[in-house]
Amino acid sequence: MVLEELIYKRFAGSEGLARHLAVFNGMPAIFSQEPPDGSQEGWGSPAHYPRAVYGFDMQANNERHSAGTLSVSLLCQNAADSTPEIIEPYIRACLRDVLLKPDSGTPYCFTWAGTDSFTIEEKRGIITTGCETRFDILEYPQETTGPVPAVCQYIKGLYPGSLVIGHDRLEEITEASDARPVIYCRQLSSDKAEETNTVAWMDSRIAVHVLCPGNSRRMEIAAGIGNSLSLAGGITMPDKSPMFIKRLQTDYGADYLKEGQVILTGHYGILRGFAAGHRLKRARTAIKNKTGGNYMAQGQKNKEGQETGTENKKRPGSGTSVYTAAELTANAQAVFGTVPDIVSAALRQEGITECTKEEAKKIIQDFVKREV
Repeated sequence: MVLEELIYKRFAGSEGLARHLAVFNGMPAIFSQEPPDGSQEGWGSPAHYPRAVYGFDMQANNERHSAGTLSVSLLCQNAADSTPEIIEPYIRACLRDVLLKPDSGTPYCFTWAGTDSFTIEEKRGIITTGCETRFDILEYPQETTGPVPAVCQYIKGLYPGSLVIGHDRLEEITEASDARPVIYCRQLSSDKAEETNTVAWMDSRIAVHVLCPGNSRRMEIAAGIGNSLSLAGGITMPDKSPMFIKRLQTDYGADYLKEGQVILTGHYGILRGFAAGHRLKRARTAIKNKTGGNYMAQGQKNKEGQETGTENKKRPGSGTSVYTAAELTANAQAVFGTVPDIVSAALRQEGITECTKEEAKKIIQDFVKREV
């Protein structure tokens, strides 16, 4: 349904309002724009009053923080038993703490802006009295990016029985109650606080609206949200990064439809989009042999347990690799299971400048077992 049809459905579905209105084509006399002429067929009785005529203008008013205005004109005649003073409260009750969601568009709620009475004197002593009731139309767009979804998720965890706009699915007509309050979160502003080489740190002000008829219930929920956020100190964003609560204000006297009772400032970071570098999958360290061009890798072994990457010179006639004292000392832990100081001292004591691993191993064992 479009917004016009939802407004009519809400008015026509009110038993209290319908009971005081005339009937046209079997329905309460509620019309959009111009009502039908009195001579037109469809009126249920000669009495064509009381009747209600509504119209709305979706022109935004920044000063009043509204997306548009709704006007409902109520007309009564002195021949009718009902008066505008009796019927007008039912009109306001139809739109109090109610959200209407058209098929295409965002949810809307209505806040009473005022009621003006008037009198029209017609011929033959017939006096038409009435009133015009005005509402500000507030738009509640659902924010799906940034920190607002994280706040919605957090509040839903605190009050699972509530209906959180942006987290829960809304029907065409949603009426808030003390048992099932409606909570709406919106972003007021976003400022860059500081930046580093990899992160831009943002300060985002978010307003939290608690909608329900009972004032004490609204205060209770607003206090619960404020206290919980104060104790938590932060919440988790959808990408699992933290958002810290930098400032928090709870105003129980604020307009819960236009301003919101809880105002928080969240401090969070946005990663810069640098290209991902190559990952280091396998590290291999080598020390250059004094003879030039030959290397011995530290701690690298093949499946047979032999070290890889060794291209040292061979001992003539044996085919066994020969290493310098510096190479053996640098690989002390990996090859001999001891510290470099012991390997260096053992080889220096024997005057060894180069040898095989087996020769070095025996020299080191004798050095460790020697009597002091």
